[in-house]
Amino acid sequence: MSDYLLLNGGGSRRAFITGAGALGATILGGVAPAVLAKTNAPLKIGVLNSFSKVFAALANGNLNGMKLYFDQIGNTVAGRKIEILREDDEINPQVGLQKLRKLHESDKCDIITGLQASNVAMAAVEYLRQSKAFTLCSGAGAAALSYTQLPYFFRCSVSTFTVHQAMGEWFYDNVSKEVLLSASDFAGGRGSLAEFKAGFLPKGGKVIQEIYPPLGNNDFSSYLALMRNSNAPATFSFYAGTDAVRFVKQYDEYGLKQRSRLTGSGFMLDSDTLPAQGRSALGAINCLHYADTLDNAANKKFVADYRKKYNEYPSVYSEYGYVAGQVIQAALQAVDGNTEDKDKLRAAMIAVRLNAPRGPFRFNPATQSPTQNVYLREVAEIDGRITNKVIHTIQNVVEPANKPY
Repeated sequence: MSDYLLLNGGGSRRAFITGAGALGATILGGVAPAVLAKTNAPLKIGVLNSFSKVFAALANGNLNGMKLYFDQIGNTVAGRKIEILREDDEINPQVGLQKLRKLHESDKCDIITGLQASNVAMAAVEYLRQSKAFTLCSGAGAAALSYTQLPYFFRCSVSTFTVHQAMGEWFYDNVSKEVLLSASDFAGGRGSLAEFKAGFLPKGGKVIQEIYPPLGNNDFSSYLALMRNSNAPATFSFYAGTDAVRFVKQYDEYGLKQRSRLTGSGFMLDSDTLPAQGRSALGAINCLHYADTLDNAANKKFVADYRKKYNEYPSVYSEYGYVAGQVIQAALQAVDGNTEDKDKLRAAMIAVRLNAPRGPFRFNPATQSPTQNVYLREVAEIDGRITNKVIHTIQNVVEPANKPY
């Protein structure tokens, strides 16, 4: 079942004047009906995300962030009222493809966003190639998505290669020369560990063991026993959603924090999981392109506005959605709201430059994924709240133009 959201609100005075001027000109030319439809048609944004199961909190945070930004701009872009059509992919590639077809072919969405689960996103590639559906991925981080050669596929979230490869190098220099790796057994998990190794192994690092529990796992005890028996000085892991909560809490309960330094992807240790992980997460080192404690004006405003609207701190997934809204507005303003000419819209997207909550943001023209900062973070208690403090910044990390592994 789909959810249909109509976001009400007026456009800016400038947008109104621009639209009115265009209408007057076209009436004189005798072609008012066609241009009127083009100018005033709602902007349909399809949101395909994992609104159920293990990634539900991630998807809801993503949508909340985008809705927050659209609220702030009056829910109108370039004179077009925004309509959001929401579909749940259930973390199932077949379901996701069915819902994607619906959003593009039946609902005739101008832009598709979301696509959080990497397995769903990768399964959608061939359909996106054939349909030429314009897509702004605000979720999946699988590096392979950057090398699909889809001209109308952009990503405003992250290519996790840039984050985890940088972490692998930093880990070797600052944590340990040996590591045990673990991740949920799906495309995003395995890909993230491959990305870590791309930074860690060339420096001479040694991987003691790799462990892949199933996605949606409840009991990690048998896997934690393997970790303890390995005597690894440190671990690096990738889990998300409820898997991340269970793994970190059980890692602590099993007594492993004192034996093996806990490190991981920032997706495992962020504001969507930290409240439930509690003190079990303290001291964990992780990497990400965002932290809600970043000291810049855009982030301070975003965090304050998000807390006011939703009574909670934003997660990285919330920031994904917020940046998606910023990118859509910037690109559509540049083409005066025209989504029919996809090549012009593509050029406008490539030209987008933002001071986002995460810091400086732009698209890499070669991959159409972001160039942005990577932050090394440590889980700490700040003003009574368990969150991440930034301990090191790697600026403007550029994704390789060619597939790195």
